Amino acid sequence: MLETLTGWWRKLRGRGAGEFDGSLDHDPEWRDLLVRYILRFAVAFVMLFGAVFLAFRWSGAAVRFGAERVSGNAVPTWRVRGVVRDAQTLEPVPWARVEDDPGGRPPLFFTEADLQGRFALITLAEPHRVRVSASNYREFTAPVGRAWYLWIPRGEEYRELKIDRK
Repeated sequence: MLETLTGWWRKLRGRGAGEFDGSLDHDPEWRDLLVRYILRFAVAFVMLFGAVFLAFRWSGAAVRFGAERVSGNAVPTWRVRGVVRDAQTLEPVPWARVEDDPGGRPPLFFTEADLQGRFALITLAEPHRVRVSASNYREFTAPVGRAWYLWIPRGEEYRELKIDRK
């Protein structure tokens, strides 16, 4: 079998039969060349395998997110945290309500700010709007979230939400 391979190699390179003695074990140059090619092939294979694995994982997450969203079983994985402030004085607005815009698609989530106006809303990662309301203030909406297909659908963002008095 080795003689067949070396014969093929001789024909390919246009060399004579005297170049090979039937065994490549005694030639360190050929052994080094073979090892280098095998290592290059192995690294290329691992990189290709890794890229395909990541592509399948990302596409599976995208399909799963879409299926959960359509079926109404979406799990909130995006955290919006920040402070609700008065637009003129920039003082914190205590006990403000921060909620997903009721005009958006369900499920809808909400939270209330604390005494210092800080809040943390766990919601869906997709781009949508949140509504901010407080006593003696006008309601307003603000955009939150990121496109799920551009980012992993988990994460958080910080927002300072400024609300006007009535």
